[in-house]
Amino acid sequence: MTQIKRQLSLTQSIDVEMKKLRTRLSDESTSHTCFENLSNEVLYEILDYIDAYDIYESFSNLSNRLENLIISSSILLRIKVNSEALLEDRCQHVIIPNSHRILSLHFRGHPWGELLIDKFFNHCIIDSSFHRLESILLNDIKKEKLLTTLFYLNALPRLFSLTIYINDDDYYDLGNIYSLIFSLPTLKYNQLATHAREIQITIPHAINKKSSTIEHLVVHHPCTFNQLNSLLHYTPQLRHLSCYPVIESDENFKNDLSTSLPHLKFVNFEEVSAPFDEFEVFITKISSQLQILKIYTLQNRTYLDGNRWEQLIKEYMPQLEKFYFNFTQDIDDDREINLSDSTDGFINRFNSPFWSERKWVREIEVYCESMVFSIHPYKKEWIDLREHTNIDTYSKQNSTKDNYISNREKTDHGIIQLTILDYEDIGLNGQSIKKLKSALEAIQFTHLNIDDDTMSINMLLGILHLLPNIESLKLSSIPIVKLESLFIEHTRNHLSVLAINKITKVKLGQVIEEEEIEFFINLCPHIEYLEVGCMSYTDVPSLMKFILMNRMTRIPNLCFIIHMANENLVRTLANIMDSETVNDKYTIQRSGNKISVHWKL
Repeated sequence: MTQIKRQLSLTQSIDVEMKKLRTRLSDESTSHTCFENLSNEVLYEILDYIDAYDIYESFSNLSNRLENLIISSSILLRIKVNSEALLEDRCQHVIIPNSHRILSLHFRGHPWGELLIDKFFNHCIIDSSFHRLESILLNDIKKEKLLTTLFYLNALPRLFSLTIYINDDDYYDLGNIYSLIFSLPTLKYNQLATHAREIQITIPHAINKKSSTIEHLVVHHPCTFNQLNSLLHYTPQLRHLSCYPVIESDENFKNDLSTSLPHLKFVNFEEVSAPFDEFEVFITKISSQLQILKIYTLQNRTYLDGNRWEQLIKEYMPQLEKFYFNFTQDIDDDREINLSDSTDGFINRFNSPFWSERKWVREIEVYCESMVFSIHPYKKEWIDLREHTNIDTYSKQNSTKDNYISNREKTDHGIIQLTILDYEDIGLNGQSIKKLKSALEAIQFTHLNIDDDTMSINMLLGILHLLPNIESLKLSSIPIVKLESLFIEHTRNHLSVLAINKITKVKLGQVIEEEEIEFFINLCPHIEYLEVGCMSYTDVPSLMKFILMNRMTRIPNLCFIIHMANENLVRTLANIMDSETVNDKYTIQRSGNKISVHWKL
């Protein structure tokens, strides 16, 4: 958020300066370039986004003003070390002379990253002269070199962020590394990653009484809950914790954890293979202040107990606002998928009002020969006229707000969503549909999301035939309509879907042909909201006219997504409404790239 505000501030400052400059240039002749006429304040902002090497190579010896500017102590430097070329020269002429001005030092990924770091430290030592250094990224560093480097980092008075990727695949102990990290006096953020599959964490007793200042900790290496607990003893200020993968303990799990983290608000565990029993004991000790919990597990069915989750959250996470849960299961080619029965299913285990009351949505994603069951906070998919801000509005009636889909709040928070991705990868065909048939029929899915640019209309109809409770349909791209539609108008699937579907909301991706819209309008006779992605500015008026001329279905809520949306387009659509209909009770609004049209039928 801070970065966004800085960018907005920079944009506004540049706009003001350019307006002043244009006025001055129109009044007098000048030989200065536009860039040189920007104020120091704006130039400082611009240079803040440029790597120090590029600043010196681009602006040195151009003018006295720019020369004085780039050597000014007011400009802090960001260094990216990503090449051995001229490394010694840059250390001698840029880094060392300006060590007191360096804000960040990042070693980027490199085929020989460890050699790059070794060569850098042969020419330069990070010591107390780098007293403005706040962020360090060490990529592909060897364990031995890291231990030496961490010893010198202890002299930095403003080091707030440290990210480390260790280039060692062998088994080793991270205890000494963590002990040095925890001893850094001002560190707020730390990420430690390694490719090693097995590690040990034994922290020396010498720092038992020393607490770290770390507030954001990312443990990106295999870690048990026992090991994680031993780390958290030294981070009482922790607010944000991520750990992946979380593995099962080889030793007996300690159920007497004593970690206290009163400031912890966010926890993220991924690739969890540790059993739910271990997670439950661990989380109950640290979760009293928790507001956001994310946990992703691979085929660990001990986590599929909705009642147990419900009691755990109610009793130990009273402040939890957002819950993200992912369970991934491979799709077995030899048997039918069943998601609902008492032996293999789990959807119904998360069916109590507890989940919908918190606006947490249940979803199943099918892709790449695997299936993901997830729970996540409800995200608004549909435009709400009452929530538009920063808009252009044309209205002939103030009361059209009431026309927006009235049952939205009753259904959206309790939806069960089915998402189908990567058509070619999962081989979604008649056999695949048959395999998923019992699961699709048994679960009352209310929302269908298909992200697939090759799916046929017949395949879509086959899926919709199995989902009679669908209320909303989202297609990232439009299925192939033109030729197929000529042959399916009276097929059994088409007629059955037309007869049973309850779809009231449709969101279509990039629409090219009018026939594509016509097909879905005719397929969904109860439609109340239609959102259309448009390829070009000129598509919007023509599609608007086409929809208004359709006499089979009247749609009270339309939304067009177009990159070049502006106030002129709003006026154009208003003229179309006035000329093509007799309805004088409508509202057209623009918010960003979205134009919404609402009217009373």
